[in-house]
Amino acid sequence: MRMFHVELKPLSSARKGFVLFFTSLFLLSCGVTRTRITIDDFLILPNGKEILGNNGLSAFVFENTQNKITFQNFLVSRFNLDSLQDKDFWVTIDGNKYKLIVYENAELEKYFVVADFIITNKQPENTDMPSQPNFLALSLINANNEDCLSEQSIFKNIATIYLKNLKDNYLKL
Repeated sequence: MRMFHVELKPLSSARKGFVLFFTSLFLLSCGVTRTRITIDDFLILPNGKEILGNNGLSAFVFENTQNKITFQNFLVSRFNLDSLQDKDFWVTIDGNKYKLIVYENAELEKYFVVADFIITNKQPENTDMPSQPNFLALSLINANNEDCLSEQSIFKNIATIYLKNLKDNYLKL
């Protein structure tokens, strides 16, 4: 009885690289597609900005329609703020004080995967409007630093209605 001896011929470095490249390309193309999210009105997302006494606020996120006025200019006008740089300030809702926290675009990208959001209100390339973020986010806390948008908050309904009205007023400009 004859036995066959099979000897593997080692691949050259170039062949190894070629095989590795096409194997990687094949695996990546067959990979899991990421979920894309359309924000019809708004989303409330957990694990946003961290503040003293709270490890990640919930955020009210909505798509910016690229108005002729920036959201920060709208806030300055609406709340008589001193500066465009004011990123948090106190508001009164039904006689109670709340702090409204505005996310800068970099913060929004830091805490949430903005690349998963689908832009439905695309701004034309040749407009005179200033460059604006595609999505905006706000958080709301009460005087005790409690997250008013969290699922457990007794203020969630009040906060959500207030922020939705604020968003609607801005978007209809």
